[in-house]
Amino acid sequence: MDTELPLADELAAVFARFSNVLLTEETVSSALKLITEAAVLAVNDAAGAGVSLLDTSGNRSSAASTSPIVAEADALQYELGQGPCISAWASGAPVDIADVRTDLRWPEWGTAAGDLGLRSCVSVPLLSGDVAFGAIKIYWDKPKAASHRLIRLLELFAAQASIFLVNVQARERAQMLSDELKSSLTQRDAISTAKGIVMASLGMGSHTAMLHLMTKALNEDRTMLEVAEEILESTPGLDS
Repeated sequence: MDTELPLADELAAVFARFSNVLLTEETVSSALKLITEAAVLAVNDAAGAGVSLLDTSGNRSSAASTSPIVAEADALQYELGQGPCISAWASGAPVDIADVRTDLRWPEWGTAAGDLGLRSCVSVPLLSGDVAFGAIKIYWDKPKAASHRLIRLLELFAAQASIFLVNVQARERAQMLSDELKSSLTQRDAISTAKGIVMASLGMGSHTAMLHLMTKALNEDRTMLEVAEEILESTPGLDS
């Protein structure tokens, strides 16, 4: 049901809660959950909402939904390779289904969605520049001919959600790279220290000591780090 508030006011009210969360949200999955909850608030007669992230081949990389029925309807799209969400992502344009029982574009999915108790849907792509990286969809449990205004509201919602999600994705990737770098440096330091111990205890040069560690790891079917940590743990006066 459309309200009489201007679109800008509606979006401001829905996304006000994002401003503080953006500073603390750490994972894409929790961001997706927040977006689906906000989508239901934006369209107050909806049966539920879902968000999907899709890769360049159309495979789902992540998803969130506000109810089990929405999750089932989305899962059917991925399984069948058809449906409004996939079409919105592929075309980069909104897809409106007024009634799944009479819309013939995706007959298998439409029948299955109807059996779940869903009757209509609007799906809007999530865009980064001109490239769609997912879609957000709203489901209703009754037939609904979406108005131009409602579709426009969802497009503006998707645009704001895309900005929010891209920021969270970027931060999550940066954190992962930071963790990987820290782990890599820790491993390098452990192996370097173990090599020094081998050089001192066996009277080897740097190259020969490294070959010694590599051979030991290969013969014992272990990683270099595992071999290095064993040497460190067995050396008095050193922390593991």
